[in-house]
Amino acid sequence: MIEQVFKSFMAPPTAIDLYEEKGRAILESKISKFTKCNLPIQMTLLGFPFKSINHRDKTLGVLPDYGEELSMLNFRNMSEKIKEVYKPGIKLTIISDGYIFNHLMDVPDKEVQEYEEVVRDMSGIAPIEVLNPWDFYDRGMSMNSIREKLSEQFGITELELEKRILFDPEVKALYQGMIRFMQDDLAILNYDSGNQLHKAAKKMARQMMIWNEAYSALIRTQLTEPLGAIRLSMHPSQNAGTKYSIKLIDAERANQSPWHSVIAVDADGNIATMKRKAAEEAGFELQYKNNQPYYYETENRYSNIGI
Repeated sequence: MIEQVFKSFMAPPTAIDLYEEKGRAILESKISKFTKCNLPIQMTLLGFPFKSINHRDKTLGVLPDYGEELSMLNFRNMSEKIKEVYKPGIKLTIISDGYIFNHLMDVPDKEVQEYEEVVRDMSGIAPIEVLNPWDFYDRGMSMNSIREKLSEQFGITELELEKRILFDPEVKALYQGMIRFMQDDLAILNYDSGNQLHKAAKKMARQMMIWNEAYSALIRTQLTEPLGAIRLSMHPSQNAGTKYSIKLIDAERANQSPWHSVIAVDADGNIATMKRKAAEEAGFELQYKNNQPYYYETENRYSNIGI
């Protein structure tokens, strides 16, 4: 029963999916370790870093908005649904990764801190804990020192990354997705040509993935492996046991992460994630919450505007 509820929150399978062949049995085994002890099922999710730097085309600003709020509501809903069949429910640990690679994109630590603080406040509606790199290293260390330590312990070379991209379907899918994200993000810098933008996006994607691989390795050793926590991901994966892809927002047309998009709501209350530029071109009107740009809405129907 728990597995069935969890599956209803998973992202639609992709071409690399192995859930039925392999992942389901491993998931049930991991779940049983908690149910045998009548403990909350531990889950971990790496993400919620900071908003895309391209506020012109993609996002509304530097702070979490309706997208992050809807994600927390989705996590609460998942917790409540699982509690209906298993009383202890779940505990989700979100490991924010903004500090790990914000320096690559010249995003100030203070901006990451402000984003994380609001996410932590939003997460209070569900059994969620939000961690950051200082929860795994000495609180007195600077972030530069933590990055150096992380690289020393778990860092990989560009050659190792290349091998993973070539031979690991999940890493390859993540790399391809990262290029798309970075191309959209870096468009704000107005490169002289599309070719230059694409080259910059590929370079940035590889740099970020080197850090992502290191941070993921840290999380595996600190949380996933010793405790048996179930690793969640918002990226496409094989769902083969190492991690399981979930939808952050429970809506058919919400396929982008909140930090790479805006929320658009139609007259019937249907929700979609979109790039800011696309929402404005489609005629959505900007809405505010507590004087903060928060989401878009329109009286038009999705079928009429071709989202």
